[in-house]
This record gives sequence, C-alpha cells and structure tokens, in this order.
Amino acid sequence: MKKLFILLVLMMISNLSYGQNKKNIVIGERLTIKSEILNSDREISIYLPNSYNDNNYINYPVLYLLDGRKFFNSFTGVITQLSSDVSPQIPEMIVIGITSQNRIKDSSPTNSLIGYTKEEEKGLEVSGGADDFLKFIQKELIPFVEHKYRTNSYRTFVGYSFTGLPVLQALFSIPETFNSYLVIDFSAWWDNEIMMKRLKLFSKEYNGTKRDIFFTTVDRVSNNIYPEEYNPGWTFIQEFEQNSPNNISLGYKKYEYKEENHHSMPLVSFIDGMKYIFREHMINYDEMYTNPKLIQAKFSKLSERLGYNVYLPEGVINYYGYLFLYTRPDIEKALFYFNYNTKNYPLSSNAWDSLAEAYKVNGNKIKARKSYIKALDLNPENPEIRKRLEELKN
Repeated sequence: MKKLFILLVLMMISNLSYGQNKKNIVIGERLTIKSEILNSDREISIYLPNSYNDNNYINYPVLYLLDGRKFFNSFTGVITQLSSDVSPQIPEMIVIGITSQNRIKDSSPTNSLIGYTKEEEKGLEVSGGADDFLKFIQKELIPFVEHKYRTNSYRTFVGYSFTGLPVLQALFSIPETFNSYLVIDFSAWWDNEIMMKRLKLFSKEYNGTKRDIFFTTVDRVSNNIYPEEYNPGWTFIQEFEQNSPNNISLGYKKYEYKEENHHSMPLVSFIDGMKYIFREHMINYDEMYTNPKLIQAKFSKLSERLGYNVYLPEGVINYYGYLFLYTRPDIEKALFYFNYNTKNYPLSSNAWDSLAEAYKVNGNKIKARKSYIKALDLNPENPEIRKRLEELKN
C-alpha cells in the first residue's frame, strides 16, 4: 500500500490551507496523579508520538522531563522534528513532563541553607527532598506510565539547572532506573559541591550496565559573585571524564559565554544531548541508495548499544521501498526494504501489503498472494487488500 509513502511525501511539501473551521493544535494532555510517597497530587504532561494512534503494535521509549511545564512545548517540538522526515536523528518517543510543587524541595539531594550567593536563604529550609521525589518517579510514576501507555524498556531522564541535581542523583543512587541522562548546566555549586564528592564515590563503585550521560555548561559563571575562573560545572565534567566508570559513556559540550548563557542554553543543549544519546541513528543517504544492508547492520549495532531493538520508522522504510519500486527502479533494493519492514513490524498489515505490491510488480504472483493474505489476516476489514487479492486470481 502506498499510504505511508504518500504521507511522507506530503509531509515534505510545505502548503497552507485556509478554511472556516477552526481546530485546536493539541500537543499533549495534562493529568494529575496521587502520590502516596509524597502525600500529594502531582501534575504530569504527556506527549505521544504522531504515529502512536496509527498502530497498536509499536512500543516506544520514554523521556522523563523535569521542569515539565517550562520545557514541555519546546522540547516535544524538538523531538517531533528530530524523529521525523526520511532521515530521523532520534527514535520517536513518549515524553512525560513532571511539574514540581516545590522545585527546591524536589530537586535538592541534601538539606542546605546556603544559596548560590553564598548567603543563607530562608527559602532553602525545605531543601533535601530529592530522594523522596526520585522514589515517587521510580515507584509510582514509571509504573503508571508503563501500565497506561505502550512503552519499551528504554528511559531517558532530563533536568536543567537545579533539576539537574536529581538527574545526577538518580545516576548515583538508582542507575538501573534510566538508560540515559541529560544534565543541562546543573547547579554544581549546591551544598559546597556535594555532587563532586558523590561522583568520586560513584566512579569507584559503579559496575552496572551501559549508560549514556550528556552534560552541557558555559565557559564561565554569569555573574560577579564568583571569580571568573570559578566554574564548578566544568570542573565536575572534567572530573567525570578523567574518572569515568566502566560502561558509562560520557558526552558534553561547553558553550562560549558570548554565544549562550545559563538561561539561553536549554533548547540547544537538549538538541545536542538527544543527538549524542542516539548517535548513529541518523541514516546516511549513501547507505540507503547504494547498500541497504548496511542499514540493517547499523541498527543492529545501535540496538546492542542502547539495550533495546531500535528500528527505523515503518514509513521511512516504506518511502525508500517505493522509491526503488517506481521512481528509481531497482527491484532488488525495493524488495529488501519491504521485507525489512515485515521483519521489524510483523504485525503491520501495511508492511505486508507493500511487500505484496513489490512481488506483484516483479511478476512473482505466488509470493504476492501470500503477502496479501498475511496483510488481510492482520486487517480483515480492508476492502482494498481484498480487491488486490482477487485481482491476482484473474
């Protein structure tokens, strides 16, 4: 079936349409869940990939985003863009935005009254709640999400500035909970640089499975409180790099202050971080056009690194299949791509229907019939597939 092929082509054509009817653009939904651990209701925002409701056979990785209200719209837009088109740089994923009732309490791993200015701050009296907050995420939120939505085992955890602290604390204390971590210019100064002390202990003791972590920072602190050479975030990253535990893959980027500062950097940091975590995901046109089997090997290797089966979207593979079936005729490559889709998405009626069409074009009626039958079994209500199957009998 050409449905996915046509859809991808239309997505690449910019067009404007005007009409009388107004329709809302819906990015996600907002829910409130009750936490017994925190003894309070917690607000979460949920973003589902564009393909989520088009199938019932794909499970998605999940990104857990702190400062959920602040970054939900912009970061989900980045994910939509990076995971779309015919050369996606990251996989499609579900995003769970987490909103804190008290950011200081939820984010701080210790109780400390000393603020960024080195002075005591009354508002810091509630600090020290990060462990309970992480317990809520691990014991209540993640089970809720994985029961309600089609998820796979891969999880990413993202935090910025003060909320970068619990992301690091999760790596140090419950590293099995998340597969990758994105820490954007975190508050390394907190409690006399307590996370540096915890890093040194973690570096000696960690012997767990593969994990990815990406840091961003700027090349100097953006105020006059500290001397220009003081940069605890950069010092932390350097220590992490020098004593990185086995199986921890470290990436980082330090932005020049004249280009980015602490407040301007979250969006570009998120883009850089997602590209790093899912590096090698973006396909090479030379591979797609000259040797499609390299794609299979590439994603097998990527799956091994990430710890779950990573597939190119069904529509992307369908696009290249039809490209070689009609636009740049090469039946061997077309059949490879369509077969590849049926292996990755064996429960997709569309994948089997497209393979049947390729066999039909190639004159192999027996294999075309078998593939149409499989497509019809998966979608018995589709009259077009039934019609094509009948045409083969004539």
